[in-house]
Formats: sequence, structure tokens, C-alpha cells
Amino acid sequence: MSLEAPTANAARQRLRRVLQTTPLFRDLDNQRREAIESQLSLLVLPGGAPLFHPGELADAVYVLASGCLGVFRHDADDAADQPVLIAEVTPGNIVGEMSVLSQGKRMRSVAALRDSEVWRLSQADFHALTRDQPAVLPALMRSVVERNAMEWGEHRRQPRTFAILPTGPDVPAARFAVLLSSALGRIGTQVQMLGPESLGRDPEWFARCEMDSTFVLYRADPTATEWTELCLRQADCLVVVRNADKNLPTRVPFEVEAAQPGAVFHRRRELVLLHEGHDPAPGSTTPMLAGGLYGQHHQVRVDIHSDFDRLARLLTGHAVGVVMAGGGARAFSHIGVARALRTSGVPIDLVGGTSMGAIVAAGLAARWPEEQIIAQFRHAFVESNPLSDYTLPFISLFAGRRVTRLLRETFGERDIEDLVLPFFCVTANLTTALADIHSVGRLWRWLRASVAIPGVIPPFNEAGEVHVDGGVIDNFPVRAMHRLGRGLTVGVGIDTSGALAAGADVTEPWSAWQFFRRLIWKRNETLPIPSIVRILLRSALVASAARATEERALADLLIVPPMTHIDLLDWTGFETAIEIGYRTTMEALDKARSLPLGARVFLA
Repeated sequence: MSLEAPTANAARQRLRRVLQTTPLFRDLDNQRREAIESQLSLLVLPGGAPLFHPGELADAVYVLASGCLGVFRHDADDAADQPVLIAEVTPGNIVGEMSVLSQGKRMRSVAALRDSEVWRLSQADFHALTRDQPAVLPALMRSVVERNAMEWGEHRRQPRTFAILPTGPDVPAARFAVLLSSALGRIGTQVQMLGPESLGRDPEWFARCEMDSTFVLYRADPTATEWTELCLRQADCLVVVRNADKNLPTRVPFEVEAAQPGAVFHRRRELVLLHEGHDPAPGSTTPMLAGGLYGQHHQVRVDIHSDFDRLARLLTGHAVGVVMAGGGARAFSHIGVARALRTSGVPIDLVGGTSMGAIVAAGLAARWPEEQIIAQFRHAFVESNPLSDYTLPFISLFAGRRVTRLLRETFGERDIEDLVLPFFCVTANLTTALADIHSVGRLWRWLRASVAIPGVIPPFNEAGEVHVDGGVIDNFPVRAMHRLGRGLTVGVGIDTSGALAAGADVTEPWSAWQFFRRLIWKRNETLPIPSIVRILLRSALVASAARATEERALADLLIVPPMTHIDLLDWTGFETAIEIGYRTTMEALDKARSLPLGARVFLA
């Protein structure tokens, strides 16, 4: 990528203004400052280019005159080798001074987050400055301490600048940009849209645009022009927009993933699939995803404002994710939770869950209206008991064919990628002894795996690995939602306590003769011992109970409907569970309204 060098006079003028405010130089007299200025050499860094890497010799201090730099930490135990942004350096600040003072090697990497003008002061000149000007070093140390206290530390940097990259002339890029700008305006106070007419402006001008706006949209050309290259360098997030209704070959636009040599980081890449007023057809999404190039994809209907509002929230970290725990028939309370959130105007932007919680979440991710969700689940679980196809118990008590058929009838041949809302479900991988998060693949297959209670329903085998009910390891995957970093999390837990009990006078297992006598003479009474199905179901959930308690602490809003009086396998408690979920959520939201204004995280 090319980057035009600034004119010498303009760059020098920006440098002089910066030197008057930079702690290292502001207390110097004009003569000494001019002498230092003559020792500085200009480096023009394109957005994304590295300034230095860990392990390099510390041979200079750098002054940022325009643009923005990022300081990154590299964790040795991070298998993905993803750098962590720990600080941002804005114009008027210096970087690299600590390693020069210690006369060691660089401990961090620094790269340009935007097109930047950086001025280099050699190690020898830096030491001469601190030796000859005693007042410089204390001022420098104060600046370093203040910056460390205020800014340094691991944090997730939410995007503020977006490059809109149409994949071709068939994409209504201008209309898309206007609708997204309006949606962003409902989140921030000021949104600025920049087009090719801004080409030729200096980095300082773009920096002012960012300072004056909450969000900045760079509307790129549909071809790899000079303006498009600038958009790629300036943006925090690359938003690739494709017309999903056109059966065109999948291609990567421009140089979205043309990695620069020695690149420290890669910008977030998101794909938007535009539809003309309808949801994606089953199996239509996966071919468009370019083999996992994009961090997330979004299904958006053109001119539907609610879809653009959801897109804006997901792009900027203002979304609301809902996590639904497993818990057999008690998980029907999730339907009531969703009703309460919708009634109260709380958006549901992405969903995830385990076991029965994952099944309800999948219905929400498919954007089913509440009437459809209730009708589908009443048919699948109340009118057609899924646990009724007994088999010889070599692997499980039930054959699982009935569960499979009901899931296929309910969700069809839809892939997870086809769902309107981002979705994930959890299975327990018995081969690796890990909880697996599934966000791609055939939906009904992974839902079937997520409800495969060990000993009750046969496990699900995929690529030689054995998957069972996710509740065995992680029944409440709040942490998985939290890692996505898209905003706030509503965690809907299921209390599985009280699910198993025996008669007070029962001390040993019953014989077959005792069961027979009970069925003949006291068949109208409840058995005083739990069934094998209940024992297996409860056993599967006990193992993850401690982890579920930890996960609850991560939720921004925790909802736990009181359900201990409903049996885990009592499908007839359908309506009662829904009502309890609705009432509990409305109470939680009413309580949130009484909190101080800053704590009302879910209420408009």
C-alpha cells in the first residue's frame, strides 16, 4: 500500500506544535527546542505498520505528531499468538523511552493504528538531552507514571472507525452507509461519513474528524483505488458488504487480508450479507464466508431499521447477548425470559446456550416470533415426549431417534451460519475432555449433540470425537459469550437443585419384586425413589454445578427463575415454566430501573 509523504513544511509545523506540549520538550527554551527539532527525523507509518517489535535493541525514542499508535503485549502461552492492546499513544506523546532509559531491549511491540507521523530521536541524543537538561527527566517520569496509571492494562478496544467495503458494483453501498450511519447515530452523538473527496487530507485532519465524532465511516470505492487503500489503513474495523441475493462467485475484495510484512495486528473483519426483505435460505451462507476470513458475519435485510440497529450494536460493542442454561423441562422458562425482554424493549442481539437452553436459543436466533416458538416446542416436547423410544441399554436407555427426528423437523437443514442472530451452543467432548463451542455446522446435529445426556440418549460422534450434553462440563456458558466482546450479557441460569429425592424410609435399592408389588397395589402413588433417567440427568449436571456458580458472576444481568418445584422431566409444566420466566425477568428489570442511572445497563 502506498502512502504519500507529507510536505516538509507542513510536517515541521505539526512537529513544532507537538514539541510545545510534549512533556519531554515543553519546558525547554525555544533555542534548545529548535536544536532538538533539528535532531529529529521523520518516519511516515501507514496504518497497520510496525514501529518496533519485542527483542529489538532500544536505539531511539519516538514522538508522535499525528495519527495514533498502539502498544501491544505478546503472551508466550497464547497458542494463537494474538497480541493484546495495552495502551494507545496519541499525538503529543512519546513512546519507547522506558527501554532506552534501561538500555535494554524492547519489551513490547508498537504499531500504527492509523496513518501516523512519528519523529525519531536517537538514543545518543536522548541521553544528551536528559544529561544536559536536569528538569527534563522528572517531567518525563511524571508523564510515564500518569500514563501507566490511566491507560496501561489489558482492555478490549471497541471500534470507532469503520471502512465500508462493497464487494462489487451490485452492492447498494451508498444506501447501506446512510442506514448504518443513522443506526450508529442512535448510539453515539456524532457520526461522520467520509468519501473519496477526502483523499489528500493529511493525517492530522483525519485525527480531528475522529476527535470530533463518536464514529467515523469511511465509504470505500468498489475497486482497489488509492482512496480504498487509505480506508483500509484508517479503519478499526473492515465491514465487507455483499449482496447475498446475487449468486456471484465468492471473492475477497481488494486486499482485505493482504498481510503487511511484520504486521503486529490485523484489523477486525466483518461480513454483512444483504437480503431484500427476507431471511437467508438454508445452506446459502457458508459458501459466502471465504473459509473463515471474517471474524463474524451479519444477516441484514435492506431498509429494515431494526436490522441495522442490531448491526450497529454488534459492531461497536453495545449489543446484548443472552446465555441460556440447560435444565430439562425447566429450560422452558427461557421462553418467558425472551418475552419479558422483548416487552421491555431490551434487544436480543446474539444468543448461546447449552442442552435445552441451546434449543430455545436457536429458536430465538432464527428470529421466530413467540407464537411460533411456543407452538414448535409444545409439539416437540409436550405433545410428543422425546424420551419414549426405549432401546436395549447397551449405549443408552433411549434410541435417540425420536429426539433427532423432532430436531430435524423443527430446524430443517439450516446451518448455524444461516441463523439471523449470532449463535453458539456447547457440547462436552468426551474425547478431549473439553467443552466445545459450536458456531458453525448443521444446526440440528449440534443441538442433538448438546442434549445427549450420557446414558439416556446416545452420544453424538463427529470426526472420530464423542460429544454429549454440554451440561456435563459447562451448563451455563456465560464466559463464552463474554469472550466475544460484543457488549453486555444477560445470563439466564437454571437452578437444578431439588431435582432428586428419595423417600425417608428408603435405604437400599429396590428389588424387581418390590417394583412389581408397588405397580400392582400402589400404582397411583409417586414412587419414593428416583428413576434411572432422573438419576442420569441429575448426575450429568452435578459435575458442572461449581463452574455454573462461577459463570453467574460474569453476567451483567443474572436471572434465575425459581423452578425447583418443577421436575426436570415434567414436560407438562410448559406453560408454568414460561410464566415463571416472564415474571422473574420483569421483576429483575424493575429492580434495574431502581438502580443509579449509570447502572441501568439494559434500559433505554
